[in-house]
Amino acid sequence: MDVRRLNYLHLLYLRTVIREGSIRQAAETLHVTPQTISGQLRQLEAELGVRLLQRRGRGVGPTAQGRVVMGYADRIFRLGEELLDHLGRGPGMPDFRVGINALLPRLLVRRVLHPLLATRPAPRLVCREGGHEALLRELTARRIDAVLSSDRAPAGLSPPVHARELLASPLAAFAHGDLAARYRPRFPASLNDAPLLLPSPGGAARSMLDDWFAARDITPQIIGEFDDAALREVFGEAGAGIFLAPAMIRGDICRRHGVECIGELPDLTARVFLLTPATGAEHPAVGPLLSSTPS
Repeated sequence: MDVRRLNYLHLLYLRTVIREGSIRQAAETLHVTPQTISGQLRQLEAELGVRLLQRRGRGVGPTAQGRVVMGYADRIFRLGEELLDHLGRGPGMPDFRVGINALLPRLLVRRVLHPLLATRPAPRLVCREGGHEALLRELTARRIDAVLSSDRAPAGLSPPVHARELLASPLAAFAHGDLAARYRPRFPASLNDAPLLLPSPGGAARSMLDDWFAARDITPQIIGEFDDAALREVFGEAGAGIFLAPAMIRGDICRRHGVECIGELPDLTARVFLLTPATGAEHPAVGPLLSSTPS
């Protein structure tokens, strides 16, 4: 296919249909008729020689080839937005779409991202929470620009992802006053049979904790397992159990949740990685983020 025959309006229609989940909703968003969108998408499929959409319940979703085209369309329109920022709207920075692994404490995420708001020009932050694997799918499809995660990307991921460590901090244990007083003596041996609020199994953070407990013959009483760090902290604030968080945000954790630090675990390290696509242009916010990350 001659690139001169590629109609970027067709790509806009496809992108909107996939985002909205139906042709009817996309038509309302774009202020055109559903027949117009259907006809233009049939023409795009004919030009590319692949099927782009398939039925999904009462709506539509992308085929495997449709997801590939959607990824390229996102990159094309993002570059167009950057062009307008530089030529039509001044030297602004495009939105920085960053995925946040829900296992990361919100106070730690704020510490990482907040310095970006002081840069000039500052990007608008568009934060999307989710699990590690779901965010990686969004990243490799170029629907987000970066991911903050406690995990690295798996080896052999295609397209490849670049991981850089932003922060490393020893873990500390926190609890409501009564629990903190009870388990502070003989810490960390006191964690044996102690009520703990832990990350859900399956991720790097939980595996690290399980290995650490096993190596020290400590068997905690697991009161709850959570995919979401904020929910884990709220249960800890209510006195349900002991939770772990990076020691570097110790003061913020205690003030925000009204808990006390039982003690630090210097041989357990929490890490924050910045994951970005290893190919193609990086978002212009990545450089300032790397240089402004607090220690």
